[in-house]
Amino acid sequence: MSKRKFKSESARLLDLMINSIYTHKEIFLRELISNASDAIDKLYFLSLKDENIVFNREDFYIRIETDKEKRTLTVTDTGIGMNEDDLESNLGVIARSGSDLFKKENETGDDVEIIGHFGVGFYSAFMVAKKVTVLTKKFGEDGAYIWRSSGADGYEIIPAEKESAGTVITIELKDDSDDEKYSDFLEEYRIRSIIKKYSDYIKYPIKMLVSKSRPKEGSDKEYEQYTEDEVLNSMVPIWRKNKSELSEEDYNNFYKDKFHDYEDPLKTIHTSADGVVS
Repeated sequence: MSKRKFKSESARLLDLMINSIYTHKEIFLRELISNASDAIDKLYFLSLKDENIVFNREDFYIRIETDKEKRTLTVTDTGIGMNEDDLESNLGVIARSGSDLFKKENETGDDVEIIGHFGVGFYSAFMVAKKVTVLTKKFGEDGAYIWRSSGADGYEIIPAEKESAGTVITIELKDDSDDEKYSDFLEEYRIRSIIKKYSDYIKYPIKMLVSKSRPKEGSDKEYEQYTEDEVLNSMVPIWRKNKSELSEEDYNNFYKDKFHDYEDPLKTIHTSADGVVS
C-alpha cells in the first residue's frame, strides 16, 4: 500500500502544532479521550433520530491499556467509528474537525455535547509518539480499516478486521532521552493524574486494569498482587460539584479544556441558585 501525503501544508502545520500550540505533552491523552467521548456522543445522537438504534449507556466506555515491553499506550472507545472516507477526510487533513462537521450537518443542539472543534487534537499524539495506529469500524458497516502514520511524512490506510464498531488508537512512544522520559506515560500513577486533571468530568467511564494488593489467603503478613478493572473518572461535571470540592486548578483546567484557551481565566464566579433567575 503506497503512503498517502497529508493535505493543507500538513508537514509545516504538524510541526507548528507539536512545538507551539501545546505547552505540555501530557495534553495528548486529554485530546484522545475527548475524541473518544465525541465518538460515543455521535452514536447517541443517531439513536435519538433512529429508533432502530438501541443506546444503552452501560455498554459504552473508554478504555486505557499499556504495554511496557512494546512501549505502547492504547485508547479504545465503543463509539461510532470511521470508514475509509472518514479516515481520509478527518485524519488526512490536519486542522479539519470531523466533530465540528458532524455538529453542523446534524444540528445536534445543546443537549448533545460534542467536545472537539478544531481538528488538531488527534495530532497532539505525535508529541509523544513515533508511530500512531488507528483501527476502526463504523457503526452499521461491515468493513474495518487501519490508519497508520509516523508523522508528517504521510500515512497509509489498509483494510482490516474488527468485530464491533468503535476505534482503537495505539501510540508507540518515542524513546526516552535526557530531556524527556516518555515511558512515564505508561505508568499507572501518571495516567491517573492526567485523567483526574483533565478528563474527570467526561460522562462515560474511563476504564483501566490497575494493580492492587491484598493479604494472601490464610496469612495476615503476606500480600499478593492482582489486577482489577477500575473506572478512573468521577463522570461528575464541574457544575454539579459543590464549591468546597473544587480547587482553583479545577476551574482553570475546565475553562481551558471547554473553551480551547491556553491561558487561565481572568476571573471565576461560582454561583448556585434555586428558583427563577433573570
